[in-house]
Amino acid sequence: MMPCNDIERYKALLQKELKVDDKYVIIDIKWLKHWKRFVGIDKSDEEQVTEPGPIDFTTLAHPATANNSKEVQLRLDAVEENDYTFIPYELYKELEQIYNRIGPEIIRRIIPQGQFKPTIEVFLIPLRLRESRDDTSKIKQIYRSRRTKIEEIKKDICNEFCIQLRSNYRLYSSMDDNGQKWELIDDEPDSILADIGLTKNAFIIYEDQALSLETSSLSRTEFTRGLCGLSNLGNTCFMNSALQCLSNIPALTEYFLSDKYKEHINRDNPLGMKGDIAMAYGKLIHEMWSGNTDFCAPKLLKQSVANYAPQFSGFLQEDSQEFMSFLLDGLHEDLNLIKIKPYVEKKDDDGKTDDTTLANEQWEYYRKRNQSRIQDIFHGQIKSLVQCITCGTSARTFDPVCFLSLPLPIKVKKRTFKIDYVRLNGQIKTYHIKCDEDGRVCNLVQQFCDRFQEKKKKIHENKSMVTTDTASKSGETNQDEEDDDDEEEEEEEEDFTKADDYDGHKPTPDYILAVEVYNHRIHLQYRDNSPLTNILRCDKIVFYEISYPSKKEDSEKISIPCIFRDDYYHYDFGLPIYVSVPRHNCKGKDIQEALQKTISNFLPLLSMDSSDKPLYTALLTVNQSYNSTTLSLESLLDDYIDFTHISRTIIVDVTLSIVKKYKKQEEEKRLEKDVISPMTSGVQTRNNQQKRPKSLLDCFKYFTKKEILSDDDLWKCPKCNELKKATKKIDIWLLPKVLIVQLKRFNYTRYFRDKINLFLDCPIYDLDLSQFVLNPDEKLKAKYDLIAVSNHTGYLGGGHYAAHAKNCIDKKWHTFNDSYVSEVNEDSVITEAAYVLIYQQQEQSLSENECAK
Repeated sequence: MMPCNDIERYKALLQKELKVDDKYVIIDIKWLKHWKRFVGIDKSDEEQVTEPGPIDFTTLAHPATANNSKEVQLRLDAVEENDYTFIPYELYKELEQIYNRIGPEIIRRIIPQGQFKPTIEVFLIPLRLRESRDDTSKIKQIYRSRRTKIEEIKKDICNEFCIQLRSNYRLYSSMDDNGQKWELIDDEPDSILADIGLTKNAFIIYEDQALSLETSSLSRTEFTRGLCGLSNLGNTCFMNSALQCLSNIPALTEYFLSDKYKEHINRDNPLGMKGDIAMAYGKLIHEMWSGNTDFCAPKLLKQSVANYAPQFSGFLQEDSQEFMSFLLDGLHEDLNLIKIKPYVEKKDDDGKTDDTTLANEQWEYYRKRNQSRIQDIFHGQIKSLVQCITCGTSARTFDPVCFLSLPLPIKVKKRTFKIDYVRLNGQIKTYHIKCDEDGRVCNLVQQFCDRFQEKKKKIHENKSMVTTDTASKSGETNQDEEDDDDEEEEEEEEDFTKADDYDGHKPTPDYILAVEVYNHRIHLQYRDNSPLTNILRCDKIVFYEISYPSKKEDSEKISIPCIFRDDYYHYDFGLPIYVSVPRHNCKGKDIQEALQKTISNFLPLLSMDSSDKPLYTALLTVNQSYNSTTLSLESLLDDYIDFTHISRTIIVDVTLSIVKKYKKQEEEKRLEKDVISPMTSGVQTRNNQQKRPKSLLDCFKYFTKKEILSDDDLWKCPKCNELKKATKKIDIWLLPKVLIVQLKRFNYTRYFRDKINLFLDCPIYDLDLSQFVLNPDEKLKAKYDLIAVSNHTGYLGGGHYAAHAKNCIDKKWHTFNDSYVSEVNEDSVITEAAYVLIYQQQEQSLSENECAK
C-alpha cells in the first residue's frame, strides 16, 4: 500500500470538479481499476495484484486515427464506464512517467452542456473538407472540437489545400452525401462549430461568396409530402428512425402543420423546455411536409434536445424508443394547457370503491395537471393490482402511460461464455460454455468441469450424432417458456465432441483459477461469488489448471503470475501463465526450477538452434508499499522469497527469435480454427427458432400475466405492516388513440448487454386487444392498424436504426433509412428487426386525410 497522503491526493484528483476548458485524458477503465487496486486506492481480495503495465491507448483509438498524435478519435463503440473513463491531465502525466504509455494519448477538454453541468467532450466532430463544390474535388477529413472557432476551420481548409485566406471568401456546408445542396455558414467572429450545428458527415468548402448558390443547387422538383429523408448527423439514425415514425402519425403531424401548437406553447412550465422543443419540432415537420425537398437535416431539433437531455448531445448510438419518449414528454410539457399545476393528493385504494369509479377519479387527478394534444393522442391508462401472498390484501392503482413495453414471449436465462482453458501441459483450447446469466463464477467453473465428466464412449456417440442433431433440432417442439438457441447448443457441443482432442482429462473446480486477462497480463482473479453479469462481452476469460487445490487456504503451494515480453522493445505478448512454487521456505532457485519445467510447455524453446545468448531472462518483480522493485532471478537463487503480504510477478524477457516463432505458431493455429460465430463471442445474440412463430398477442399475454414479484421487489403490505412477497397483475383500462409498443429486445445490466432477435407476427391490420382490456366501455375501441415501425438491425451498442412508415397521402409503405426513402412492399414491413411499433385506433383512420390538405 502506498502512503495515506498519496492515496488521499490521488482520490482528490480523481474527484476533481469539472470546469470548462480543463484538460483531461480518456483512459482505459480496466487499466485504471487495475492501478487503483495495485496502489491500494481500491481494496482487493486478490492474493496478488500485479503491476498494471503501460497505459495502452491503442485499444480505445479509432483505427482511422490511431497513428495520428494530434487528432485521436475514440472508438465509436466505446462505452463510458465499461470501456473508458477520464482522469485529470496532471494525474495522467504522473502515471505516464511511472508506467509509460503505448500509442498516442487521447486528450480532451471540458465543455459546457446546455442547462447541465459541464462534461468532457468525448467525441470530436469529423468534418469533410472539399476544395470546391465540384464532386470530383479532393476530400480530406479532420476532427475538431465543438468549441473550435469558424475562423480556425477556414485556416484548416487553407492549410489542407494550400490556398490563401481571402476577405471575400465564405464557408459553405452541405449535409447531402453527394455534396449538392449547400448552405452559407454564419461566420461571426466568435462563432464556433456548436453554434452553427455543424456535425458529423458535413462537407465544408471555402469559396467566393459572389458565386451563385442557385447554379449548384438541385433543380426545383416537386416531392411527395412527408417522403423526406433525414441526414445522419453522426450516429443519429436512432433519432431519424423515431422522427420518421412520429412524422407519419396523421393526428400529430396535422396539429403541427396547422400551427395550432403555437397557441398552446407554455414557456413558463418548470417541467417543460421553454417551448424550444415544440418550436424546433414544428419547424422540422413543416420542412419535411413542404414537398420542396427529399431530405433535410434535423440540426435545430438535435441542438434543442441536447440542451435539455445531455445523453443525446454527442455522437454515441442511443435508443430510438428513449429518444421518442423524451421528445413526446418534452412536447407534452411544452404544450401543456395547464399553466399552473395544482397540488392534487392521490387517494389510496380503500378496497371498497369499484374499478370504474377509482379509475375515473385517478384519471381526473391526472387531467387536472396534464392537458395537451400529446396527452389526447398518446396517453392511456393501465390498472395494476398487487396482492400480498401471505394475507391476500390487495391494492389497485390506475396509472397513465404513453408507451407499453412488452416482454418477448420466451424464457431467456442462458448466456454463452467464451473461455480459454490453459492446461499444465501447455495445451490451450477455447470452449463455449452456456450458464445461467444471473449465476456466479463458481457456477460457470462447475458447468465447465461438468462438460468433461462424460465418458469417452459418450463423446464418441455425440460426435456421430452431431449431424443428425443439427438437422433435426429445428423441428423439435419446446414449451413456450423453454425456447433456447439451438445454434448456441451446437457450438458448445462441438467443443466437446472432437474425439481426437479427448485424452481423458477431467478438470475439477478446486484445481482451476478463473481470471480475466487484459493486455497480456492478469487483470483480476475472479472470486467464486463474483456475478456473471459483471463480465463484459469483450472480457477475455481464462481458466488455468493448477497443480494444487486453489480453495485450500493452508496449501503448501502458491501460484505466481508470469508475464512474457520481448527482450528488445519490452512489449508484452501471449497469454500469461502461472508457476507453482512452495509457499514457505521458497528460494529463488525453487522458482527458477519451477519456471524451467513450466515455460517449455508454452514457448517454442526446443525448436530453436542453440546459441551463446540465453533464450530468455527471468526477472522477479516485488510490489510492496507502492514501490515496485525488479531484480534478476539469477541474483536471488540462494535468497528466501517471502510471500507474506507481498505481491510478486515473474517477468520473462524472451529473445526476439523466440517471440517471432511463437507468434508464427499462434497465427497458424488461428488460421486452422473455424470462424467463430458472433453468437458465441462472449454475449450471444439470440435467434430463437421455433416451430410456431410467436405473435404480438403473445407479448400482450405475457404483459398481462400475473407474476410473483422477486425478493428485490417486496411489497409493503398495509395489513401485515411489513415487506412481503406479492403478486402483480397488469391490465389495460383506457386505450390511447395512437398506441406505441416497445418490444423489450434489449437486456441491460451495468456490465452486460444482450439482444434477442426473434421474429414476431405483428398484424398490420385489425390488431384486436379487447381480451386484454378490463374496461367494458373500451372494448369496442380495441382494434388498431399499424402505421409505423422503428427497426434495429445488428448488435446491441451499435447496429443501425431505420423505419418503415405508411404515408397518409399515397397510402403506401416506405422505408426511411436516414436521408434515403424508398417504397417497400407491405408484406416486408414486419421483420425480426421490429423494435417500436406504432398502431392507430381504427376509428381514428378517418383523420388520415388531414395531413394531405
